[in-house]
Amino acid sequence: MTNKIEVRDFNFFYGSFQALIDLNLSIKQNEITALIGPSGCGKSTFLRSINRMNDTIKNVRTSGEITIDGKNVYDLDVDVTELRQRVGMVFQRPNPFPQSIYDNVAFGPRVLSMVGKGDLSQVVQQSLESAGLWNEVKHRLRASALDLNPGQQQRLC
Repeated sequence: MTNKIEVRDFNFFYGSFQALIDLNLSIKQNEITALIGPSGCGKSTFLRSINRMNDTIKNVRTSGEITIDGKNVYDLDVDVTELRQRVGMVFQRPNPFPQSIYDNVAFGPRVLSMVGKGDLSQVVQQSLESAGLWNEVKHRLRASALDLNPGQQQRLC
């Protein structure tokens, strides 16, 4: 069976803290692979590295490579939006980006260039209204999404 994902000498840093050290792993196509380890050992960091969800976090740096079907996901010509369409992630709990409430909602439409800048605020409001969250957060859209309670984070995500 062929390898779908290859990880070679992959290192991941949050600033000066090295979260992943010289990770090497082959993941076969059409097989189930489990990542097992204690809290804080880097499982989620590694999974987020595969679809580059960590790109939005400041002071993050990587070395080594992660390839999918032979293509390094960190190559400069990789379309990150297309990559994330192919490599999804399901979260056990709500997982807002460490950004404002507004930026969490605006992230998708902004990255996909779905609306003009002037229409973005309208999309954010409509989305928050649809999620039943607008009346609770309209006065603090620039506050961190991480400050929302778990129920609000669930509706935001």
